[in-house]
Amino acid sequence: MATHQELGGITDEELVNRMIASHDDRFDEAFWDYFSDQVVPHLPSHPSMVDLGCGPGLLLRDLRDRIDGARLWGFDVTQAMLDYATDKVVYDGAAPQYQLLDVARDPVPLADGSVDMLSMVAVLHVLNDPLAACEEVCRLLADDGIFLLQDWVRTPLPVYLERMVNADLAAEQQQTMRRAMLRLFPVHNKFTVDDWLWVLAEGGLKVLNHKHLRSPHFSTFVCQKA
Repeated sequence: MATHQELGGITDEELVNRMIASHDDRFDEAFWDYFSDQVVPHLPSHPSMVDLGCGPGLLLRDLRDRIDGARLWGFDVTQAMLDYATDKVVYDGAAPQYQLLDVARDPVPLADGSVDMLSMVAVLHVLNDPLAACEEVCRLLADDGIFLLQDWVRTPLPVYLERMVNADLAAEQQQTMRRAMLRLFPVHNKFTVDDWLWVLAEGGLKVLNHKHLRSPHFSTFVCQKA
């Protein structure tokens, strides 16, 4: 699959640093309140939890802190992400198991029905065949398992650029960033909320709840197998 780095014209290191810098904003108190309300009630004790497209491992670190006895796995297509997750992140307990994986080409190496919660954050929109990815999610989920999808939703170009281009930068830097964001606009703005609902349903999933949490650009979907 095309990586975020290839699409955005940035290096692995730049994307790692960008994800670290934005983590606390993306996974803020509103997210964790929503997670507690909509996800935790469906989890068994000692759940198996997967972050597919785990990046530098910070969400799995947070899950380790919050979910007692969780068994954690992280998969990502970029080795630099996994290197940071394994070498730099400190976990309060056993570290998650990490593995390099391109979900567009290879199945996740876990048994059918073995996952109680699977998270994908800003990954599904870059896949050429999101329905195949949803089918793989359904294969992995336990009967009552939760698929937690967080991904981009379509917004108007001026609104998108206003959020994505830092107004505090010098004019030349703003212009460079604006050009990069114009390249990414078609990628980030593929799907409306209704498009996502269709993709999830066609992929064999039923949506229990969905909500914009931190911005109009991003939506969270809590799903189970249909």
